[in-house]
Amino acid sequence: MAIVSVNVDQVASIRALRTGKLPDPVQAAMLAELAGADGIVCHLREDRRAIRDRDVYLLKETVKTRLNLLIPPIDELYQRAIEVKPFLVTLMPFDSEDGVVTSGCDIAENRELYEEFARSLKEAGVAVGYFVDPDADAIKAAARAKADVVDLNATSYVGADTIESAEAELERLEQMAQLVSKLGMAVSCGNGLNYKNIRPLAELDVIDEFSIGHAVISRGLMVGLDRAVREIVDLVYSAEHVQ
Repeated sequence: MAIVSVNVDQVASIRALRTGKLPDPVQAAMLAELAGADGIVCHLREDRRAIRDRDVYLLKETVKTRLNLLIPPIDELYQRAIEVKPFLVTLMPFDSEDGVVTSGCDIAENRELYEEFARSLKEAGVAVGYFVDPDADAIKAAARAKADVVDLNATSYVGADTIESAEAELERLEQMAQLVSKLGMAVSCGNGLNYKNIRPLAELDVIDEFSIGHAVISRGLMVGLDRAVREIVDLVYSAEHVQ
């Protein structure tokens, strides 16, 4: 059965619209766990545009499930990761100017850098993941870099503008998830998943973990975070048990 992790970055993004401490992504993480989330995800960027260092330290202290810290391979952020020692560090592409992540890591282009980060994290006892596009070469590169988890980028599937293209991207994700498993790594998937497009993926029963943030936080604004998290967890569970 796949687990569902909630990304609390959007809560921090709302906080950044005003000076102050609210809304608090740490409190949101606690509520998400109480509602059934199996893990918490946060992305610490070089410019701290949303999640801040203090958030990460507090999340480490308060998260009772699994904390997945997303960072690009930058020395300063690596030091934070080593100090915090979350359950998992997922290595991301370098930050873009607009802060929107649409592509996975180019491990081949930055092989030595990514592999050095991964090796150091694993030596510190931290599991390592890579956020990659659903591409065989990228997945094999992650395997060579000793990844524990491959986080498949769902952007092309999410952005498909026809039924045919969505089905093609779904098939590609399925094939790449099977390759990840064959190479001995766990499979995660995220980046744009919502209450509608997550179900076909869950029905494939090839994903170990779904990471979903914007959709859950957005729905939480309307119906409350507790209900929003329970709905997405129930949706994934029910999809996997379709007869």
